Amino acid sequence: MKDYTAIPYSGYGSQGLQVFTPKRIESVSAGGTLDVARVVAIRVPSDVDYQINGTGTTGTMVAGCTGIADGVTSIKFISAVNVEVM
Repeated sequence: MKDYTAIPYSGYGSQGLQVFTPKRIESVSAGGTLDVARVVAIRVPSDVDYQINGTGTTGTMVAGCTGIADGVTSIKFISAVNVEVM
């Protein structure tokens, strides 16, 4: 059994609406890290500063859904946030 959710489509064939299907909500404290090694996408309710794999430049993740690229194993959030995980 896979431990991630494939991106579902409604409709038929290759047409349809891509949807976000969260499987859990995680509370991440300020300076905390979210394990995203086997995550397809996350959604945050408001803009939040973050670092990829806990190092390097800090960026701002805008409110909404963000896909997770291959090689990203964690996201460090600068301030506390509730994250919906797909």
